[in-house]
Amino acid sequence: MNVSPVFQAIIMGLTFPLRCFGVKFSYTLNYDIYRFGKIDSTNTRALKLGDEGFPEGTVVVADEQDSGRGRFGRKWEAEPLSNLLFSILLRPGFLKRDEVFILTFAAAVAVAEALEKTAGVAAELKWPNDVLLDSKKVCGILLESSFEGNSLSHVVLGIGLNVNQTAFPEEIKERATSLALVTARKFDRDELLLMVLGNFASLYGTLMSGDLYPVMKKWRERMRMIGRKVTLTVADKTFEGVIDDVTDDGSLVLRMPSGLRKFTAGEISFSYSNIM
Repeated sequence: MNVSPVFQAIIMGLTFPLRCFGVKFSYTLNYDIYRFGKIDSTNTRALKLGDEGFPEGTVVVADEQDSGRGRFGRKWEAEPLSNLLFSILLRPGFLKRDEVFILTFAAAVAVAEALEKTAGVAAELKWPNDVLLDSKKVCGILLESSFEGNSLSHVVLGIGLNVNQTAFPEEIKERATSLALVTARKFDRDELLLMVLGNFASLYGTLMSGDLYPVMKKWRERMRMIGRKVTLTVADKTFEGVIDDVTDDGSLVLRMPSGLRKFTAGEISFSYSNIM
């Protein structure tokens, strides 16, 4: 496997101490970080490494992807050498199958905390997997799972964070932004990477304690769309309603003319000028 080093070396066993509510966890999430110049997709590579038995905490970072993807098979557009593109391999045997969604929420919180600390910006989280700045998408998260029979083998969290990119393709430029566009400053992508990984390690330790609520609480604090009128697209169907809640199992609850309805997947769109 040909890899180029991050910080001129492969960082092996990068460890972040985990603390939650003053309790020190004996477990630490050790990161082995591999950096590539150009590959197909960090998620594709991390899933393959998972199949090959690489340990939890393996991180694949790329300066450029030619087959990066987001939800629903969409292509993830990212300017080379400008953004943060990475995937984390996890083996969360402590989570039930219907709890795996919390990893996406934890990753979103980890990114939001890093942006807030680094740039002093107010990050907003959009259900189920986006981070917004100034109402525009700055980060997307893609969770993919691999099973052995009915048992979860490993999952990969893919994170695409727009850092220093200042121009976007015509079809997304009204909806996308970057940290550089919002702040008029450039940022060190490696410093952001390590900050996000450190934040995520702490949240992961919290989840290992068996309590999902602290992560849900942090996520909800940055999800400011309760009471907002939205359009939800699920497959080829659309639903209009007002966001009533996001439940502890990660589901979206819409208040519709027919009553409350719960959705476990979909994509929401909205107008900030149309709040009910």
